[in-house]
Amino acid sequence: MLPQGWDRRTTVFLAFVLLVLSGTHGVGAQVFDLERDRVQIVKLNGLVRFHSGDDPDGKLGWADPNFDDSGWKLMPSDQLLPGNGGMGWYRFRVVLPANHPPLALYIAHFAGYEVFAGGRSIGQFGGLPPHEKVYFNQPGESLGQFEFLGQVMPIPADVAEGTPVFAIRIWQWPDWSAGLAPMFPEVSIGDARLLIDERQHRWDHGFWYLSAKNTLVLGYLLAALAGLGLFLLRPREIEYLWFAGVELVFGAHCVWAVYPAFHPVWYQGFEATNGLLMLLQGCCLSMFFVSLLKERRGRVFWSTIGSALFGTLMFVPIVAGWMNFTSWLPAIYLAWLPFIGSQLLMLYLPARRGNLDARLLLVPFGLQYGAVLGRGLIFVAASHGHSGSVIDFWAKKWEELFHWPFPISAQSFADFLCQISLLAILVLRFGRTRRDEERFKGELEAARTVQQLLVPAEKPAIAGFDIDAVYKPAGQVGGDFFQVLPVCDGCALIVIGDVSGKGMPAAMTVSLLVGTVRTLAHYTQSPGEILSAMNQRMLARSKDGFTTCLVLRIDVDGAVTAANAGHLPPYLGAQELAVNNGLPLGLAADAVYAESSFHLGVGQELTLLTDGIAEARCKAGELFGFERTASISILSAEHIAATAAAFGQQDDITVLKIQRCPVCEPVGVPLLGDPATTSA
Repeated sequence: MLPQGWDRRTTVFLAFVLLVLSGTHGVGAQVFDLERDRVQIVKLNGLVRFHSGDDPDGKLGWADPNFDDSGWKLMPSDQLLPGNGGMGWYRFRVVLPANHPPLALYIAHFAGYEVFAGGRSIGQFGGLPPHEKVYFNQPGESLGQFEFLGQVMPIPADVAEGTPVFAIRIWQWPDWSAGLAPMFPEVSIGDARLLIDERQHRWDHGFWYLSAKNTLVLGYLLAALAGLGLFLLRPREIEYLWFAGVELVFGAHCVWAVYPAFHPVWYQGFEATNGLLMLLQGCCLSMFFVSLLKERRGRVFWSTIGSALFGTLMFVPIVAGWMNFTSWLPAIYLAWLPFIGSQLLMLYLPARRGNLDARLLLVPFGLQYGAVLGRGLIFVAASHGHSGSVIDFWAKKWEELFHWPFPISAQSFADFLCQISLLAILVLRFGRTRRDEERFKGELEAARTVQQLLVPAEKPAIAGFDIDAVYKPAGQVGGDFFQVLPVCDGCALIVIGDVSGKGMPAAMTVSLLVGTVRTLAHYTQSPGEILSAMNQRMLARSKDGFTTCLVLRIDVDGAVTAANAGHLPPYLGAQELAVNNGLPLGLAADAVYAESSFHLGVGQELTLLTDGIAEARCKAGELFGFERTASISILSAEHIAATAAAFGQQDDITVLKIQRCPVCEPVGVPLLGDPATTSA
């Protein structure tokens, strides 16, 4: 009977073949009367002649249609003979009617074979001795329920007349024989056009049968693209890149498991590629776990990588031919047990500590590895000849756990659960990241607002001094700060500093320091005392960071007193002034800040800078340097800052220039330290 939906053309010659499977002499074989039964394709299930061994050079004439095979064993074509694999020959005769359409044989792919019609070779599959090469054509993860594909071999017109003799030379890899001699492959004969249609039908059936895997491949590809896109948007979150790598390897592994269902694959090459894919999968998945869960690469991580490498090395014996398939199959599953245990431990430990992401992943990946081991037990049992109703039941159940909307195996179902859990983790993580970003954005805006209030936005006005300042943070908030404060007796207190680090922590430290400076200025105008008090305030608050700071007090007569805490010294003209230097703030409780004195004449100008000028770096990697900094120190504050920024700003830039002018009587300027101001 033809499958539903087939074209029933050529009804004029429906009766075209009378098939008799028999030896050339001896016992009569089964007869199919196709002229009576009107069958267009016949599956060869009958008696055939069999002989073990080989005739590679044709010297024995086993392919010759005139060869006397009456001494060969007569056996049913579906009978399995005990043996050790190896070579065997089958012969049968076909009686054909006249006026038949072009004929062909359809032979399912099986180990290795060569087909002869009328003594002429008409097709071959696999590598036969003396150049054996094992090919197979079924899903790499199939438990035997898959319908094998095959090839259509046209029968030459001059052979397809009368009663041609067909001979099939078969080689069965001993590792796959499981104690059986070469088996007669599934063979059909009939209309060549209809056999091509049948092959396409089997192809379509195979694609439907593997729809679960094909759907997973599409899901893996889309997830990998999504992960790569998220990484490009958030390059600092490396877990998205590892997720894309995991999905690509999962997809490649899935494709490689499906590919042999439609294209013959060299078995040793197939297993070698499997080993490499499993190594990549183990490494990428482990890196994804430590990145996602923010875990250290400790002993569990390295044991996982090491066990993945060991499991991969266990593919070498089967590829190199050092072990037979029956012995290697349980060995490879045992070799990967340490990896499975280590991988699950990577999830269990953070899950026990309350990590939600690890808890969401632990169960699906546990089911996935359980499915792998369960399928392995069935494979091992079947390969060692433990077939029976129980093994067959579980093999079929494992292969078809669900039937709708298409067959879904236990492994595919577990893979679906893992994929859903991974996507759910990324969605939840993305949502948490967005909430954190919104909160951080609000905090950053608040810090920027506070900093704008702390750093003078306009030129400070102090009688007797012309002050110019430029502040260019590298980000939204910076770690540089400066203060210009009028104090009693017409003096000016100048403070400039640089907090290590950037962003919110630096901005909060700046607010603390500026508040400290303004408070201290009410009680002392000694630069050394101010730095000492600031150092005490910074201890245990800097969290392994530090702050450089330069404090100057300029009197009305031009006398300058300076104390430095690791900051760049001031420039007078284009010359760097020598001032005593102490440790940056926040490093040592016993730090001492000695004061230096010099004179600023009328019309002379001091230039104070932060290291964002000297540390500017161009695209070629060259630093702006201190020589260039000294050379441009005589320029305006705006020009200095613009020059460094154009060269390549890497850090916050602050430029403060103080020029002494003829003294004018201050009008309405509040003085820090003045008794009236202090009492208020």
